[in-house]
Amino acid sequence: MDTLASATFAGRGYVADGQQLAAEAIAREFHRLGLESIGDDYRQWFSLEVNSFPDTVGLRLNGRLLTPGKHYLVHPMSQAGSGQKAKPGKEVQVQPQSQTALSLAAGPAKPVLIETTAQPLIWSVGRDVQQQVRFLVQDSVMPAQLKRVDYIVNSQFKAQRQANVVGLLRGSVRPDSFIVVCAHYDHLGQMGRQTIFPGAHDNASGTAMLLDLARHFAQAANRPAYSMVFIAFGAEEAGLVGSQFFVDEDPLVPLKKIRFVINLDLMGGGSEGITVVNATAYAAEYQYLVDRNASHYQLPKVVARENTQNSDHYPFSRRKVPAFFIYTLGDVTAYHNVFDVAESLSFKRYDAVFGLIADFATYLQGRE
Repeated sequence: MDTLASATFAGRGYVADGQQLAAEAIAREFHRLGLESIGDDYRQWFSLEVNSFPDTVGLRLNGRLLTPGKHYLVHPMSQAGSGQKAKPGKEVQVQPQSQTALSLAAGPAKPVLIETTAQPLIWSVGRDVQQQVRFLVQDSVMPAQLKRVDYIVNSQFKAQRQANVVGLLRGSVRPDSFIVVCAHYDHLGQMGRQTIFPGAHDNASGTAMLLDLARHFAQAANRPAYSMVFIAFGAEEAGLVGSQFFVDEDPLVPLKKIRFVINLDLMGGGSEGITVVNATAYAAEYQYLVDRNASHYQLPKVVARENTQNSDHYPFSRRKVPAFFIYTLGDVTAYHNVFDVAESLSFKRYDAVFGLIADFATYLQGRE
């Protein structure tokens, strides 16, 4: 997790080949653990168009230079542009994010939009480009009277080649039936040259758990009865692009042969237990988790939640493949911002969460 959330991988996004470097590292680990390659050297390639910010971004308000990621964000669909804009002697109205915000004339092709918020800054991946330069600024750093704005945004909208990373452990009893364990390894990347979104909790933690489960089941004593497919999905943050491609365009194993999908996200907590998304659809499997936790692991709670569309289990669910999305509760508050760093994660209940998920994967194969 420390490695994946480090600056080496540039936030595992669309700047400095962050996602591709992370995919290479995960593929090397799959090979080291003895997993068989599915695809092109463990990679399943796909492409998508995204808006990225590989070069300088900057914002000054009334001459004060703001810190990107802490004081403001460039909107993920912002157009490129730069300039100095002022309305001398006039108070400038700034409205909150939910309303039409300040528009400073920068020519008809490139207006500048500044939105303000009192909420924590949360970034995302832009799949389109708007015809404006756009910022989101914290209320606490907005001047009472905005008289001058100096700004620069370098953005780049283009198709990028990305990959899912897929490895296989063949089952000893039913090799033509599959348990899929998956986690997305991508995050938001960089905004400009220096502002990195490390994505430690989301989802270097889930990817680390995925690799640990692969390591566990690759050991001779734990060799699975069913074949197990370990998938590190790319481009989840861009709208489940990698998992949708796997399910809808190029399923590398027959979907009808998948016994169950276990999708892992946000694995860095656990002091308050776990949530099991889609639990209401698979009551027997959910009850196993509840009972096994009570008898062996004593996580504070195992919460049942109806299905959601916000993680990589969903494309499988949409095709009627049984799937759970499991995430931990407690300990971590940073989300989609520059504060989601490796040092913030304690993994206080990691052994319990890992043991429960490993036991569940074994149970699904008819074993205890």
